[in-house]
Amino acid sequence: MRTTGEVSAAKLRGGFYTPDPLVDTCWARVADLVGGSGLRMLEPSAGDGAFVRGLRRSPLRSAVAAIMAIEPLEIEAERMRRALADGPAAGDVLTTSAVAWAATTGDAFDVAVGNPPFVRYQFVTAADRDAALALGERLGLRVAGVANLWIPVLLGALSRLRAGGAFAFVVPAECLTGISAGLVRRWLIDHCADVRLDLFAPGSFPEVLQEVAVLSGRRSRAAPRGALRLSMVERGRLQWSHRVTRDGPWTRYLLAPEQVAALEAAAGDAHVTALGTIASFEVSIVTGANDFFTVSDATARRHGLQAWARPLLPRIRHAPGLRYTAADHAAARAAGARAWVLDFAADAPDPRRRPGPAAYLRTGAERGLPARYKCRIRAPWYRVPGIVAGDLLLSKRSHLHPRVVVNDVGAFTTDTIYRGRVLDGGRSAAAIAARFHSSLTLLAAELEGRSFGGGVLELVPSEIARLPVYADAPDPGFLDRLDAIARTGDSDALIAATDADLVARGVVQPDVLRSLNAARRLLLARRLDRNRRTRPADAAAARAAA
Repeated sequence: MRTTGEVSAAKLRGGFYTPDPLVDTCWARVADLVGGSGLRMLEPSAGDGAFVRGLRRSPLRSAVAAIMAIEPLEIEAERMRRALADGPAAGDVLTTSAVAWAATTGDAFDVAVGNPPFVRYQFVTAADRDAALALGERLGLRVAGVANLWIPVLLGALSRLRAGGAFAFVVPAECLTGISAGLVRRWLIDHCADVRLDLFAPGSFPEVLQEVAVLSGRRSRAAPRGALRLSMVERGRLQWSHRVTRDGPWTRYLLAPEQVAALEAAAGDAHVTALGTIASFEVSIVTGANDFFTVSDATARRHGLQAWARPLLPRIRHAPGLRYTAADHAAARAAGARAWVLDFAADAPDPRRRPGPAAYLRTGAERGLPARYKCRIRAPWYRVPGIVAGDLLLSKRSHLHPRVVVNDVGAFTTDTIYRGRVLDGGRSAAAIAARFHSSLTLLAAELEGRSFGGGVLELVPSEIARLPVYADAPDPGFLDRLDAIARTGDSDALIAATDADLVARGVVQPDVLRSLNAARRLLLARRLDRNRRTRPADAAAARAAA
């Protein structure tokens, strides 16, 4: 997690301005959705007035009679006032928090447009966090700990629309997938109609650092029916529409309806179960300072730390196959990787009584490690809790796809790799790993997870638990054949071999897996396209996660 000293002032307040093409897309959508005259417009994130200037280019320029703009920063509010002074409608600018305003105001509007600030939770002010809680109480939503400020700003604006009022907002692509963004998705299902997402290829707007979409629709006039028609538009063309009844991830709606139907049919097959019913994955060892508590062979020898060193899988790339073996661990050690984690357990020798380990602990103290949160809440600060090995290993982040690896050597992992244990039910770790890499499961991983800079795919334990997996038992030795394929680095061959075995055993029809694999490839290509179009540093981060 980055601190406020490590990011720009603009990023801290979400102060990135909206390109004219995005503004014009928003206004075109609103013009399609609302008519009449004397309209009241709300802009909850005014910035430099881009949307007011865009109104002058819009068919609604004479229909909007009054504008309410909100901008917490006075210097920007003044720019907005100058934009209002040039027309096309009279208006006011409130220099306040849009979230706090929405939590208490009684105002109602016919139109709401804007580009809410993308500010991560750790950078949101305490006042805005409190205001978000108050807004949640007003709307009957649980908003504690939302991941980004754009969520309560958007919800506050939508809640102030009259029945039939139209909206169009620039939102991050995480609107489709983020857990916190589920609040937005549920609100749309319960309160809105004619909802549409205009999608743009990654890199369409070089000045915009995130992949974005235009989210638009109307506040529903009818009583909520718990469903909405969602249209997906790309490059200005309608791709398809979906009837949406769930507030889980919406990544599936990037797929054609027939692909979604195939996925739902396959996930409901009698041979399929949720991974969480047969295995449990959890966050592994949290050291508080991996660069101190994980060491290489050379560091362990130099400081005499061998008595406290436990075997570690440093990164998922150090497990090239589907089994992590003693030979793999030896290769990581030979490469100079931090292949050991230090376990200063209570029943181990006291490191302070030996010169080398005692000196090593002093170097940690000199770095200020005892004052770090994860270290200072334990006694002594250097005794890392929860040093437990898993039967299975799965990377938190991945490049082409996640891999489940059997932990043959009993290695430990830090919190970059989840540890898994097999639940009661008669299935072995090998059987689970041998079935994980099917087109069905890896398509579900694309749908359940989310991607960040460089196109990296990330899954959290609750999402992993929901992944559908084929639960039949493959032949003994099948995992070893898959392990050999995985070690070649050919991920397509690994998936193809897994699918072929399922077909050969009569578990699933080949046309089903072909459809699922095509859908998986579509989402993978979209995610990796973000990698090719991002800055070199982000692309390097994506490769490092592999």
